[in-house]
Amino acid sequence: MRRIAFLVIGALSLTVLAAPADASTVTQVRFTPQPVLAPKVPATKPGEPVKIDQEVKALGSVALEMSATQTAYVRSVMRANSATYRSLFDNEVRCTWPGGEQSYVTGQNVLQQGASLEPEKEDVQLTTRFLVHPGVATKVTCTAYVRAATMRDTLDARFQLHDGFLEFAATSVANTADGLPAQRATPRGLVRVGPDPQVVAREPALPYFTLAPGFTKLSVFADTEYKTCYPVKDKDCTKPPSSTATFTLFVNQWNGDRLCQSSNATTTTRRMSYSVHHHYVALHLPDFKVRTDCEQRFNAYVLVKWQDGMDGGVQGTAIGLTDSRGSATTHNAGMSHVFVVPLKS
Repeated sequence: MRRIAFLVIGALSLTVLAAPADASTVTQVRFTPQPVLAPKVPATKPGEPVKIDQEVKALGSVALEMSATQTAYVRSVMRANSATYRSLFDNEVRCTWPGGEQSYVTGQNVLQQGASLEPEKEDVQLTTRFLVHPGVATKVTCTAYVRAATMRDTLDARFQLHDGFLEFAATSVANTADGLPAQRATPRGLVRVGPDPQVVAREPALPYFTLAPGFTKLSVFADTEYKTCYPVKDKDCTKPPSSTATFTLFVNQWNGDRLCQSSNATTTTRRMSYSVHHHYVALHLPDFKVRTDCEQRFNAYVLVKWQDGMDGGVQGTAIGLTDSRGSATTHNAGMSHVFVVPLKS
């Protein structure tokens, strides 16, 4: 049944977008099922900071010739299971062109098969999706990478990449009136969510943007990475209790500074254990109706509210990811983010 669900989810996601482009411009690659190494924590001397050795494995690439004004929607789906020990599992997509790059990553621990208290976390599916806009006429190549590591320092772990694909789900997505995609990633850092007094996060958040007339609805996507423990001095984050929070995607349309209409995706409540460490929460509002009696001015954000357990936080852009295992070169990748696909039908 899980295999069937995987294929259906991919098919349904495509239907929310505009009609597909000419077949000659749409490319997709499926990933070969394969074992993935999750390296152990490297040994360090007393007083040295903890180091992470992360496997970075390319799974496939797609390419698209794009104009200076063109924006495309790229999506990577990966499923992992059969872990020999709790392992970090990241789905990263790096889109590159001469002189430019745009990268996003989502991640969540996959737990040891048959030996965890959360069997549903032993089989994990992650989607990394975003809008790519080079801003110049060029060929854009997007490559999907699985990233992996384990936090124990005695033995390496492994898990199985069960299935997945990378594709341009849409090759032409409408931009804002400023000629840019309606997209924003949470900046670097960790936005706290917790009690005493209650602290909420409105991240990821897309500030006000304006569209040209003629769009009838918006398809709004929001992917949140939530860390189950907000670290502060003298706080033990090694074995904290679970963290429970609610996530709601809000989309608003405005007349000047006056709210004209608001809609939200169904609120989801997640109880998140530290053994999973950081959690991928995907929200989608596929059919936000654009009112013609309002200005074509919008914003969107995810409201994250603490409910119980440990305080946590919304993860911002990942800084200094290694380009390959053991490389000295690094790059940054967006994590929590929100983007909009405007539609005319």
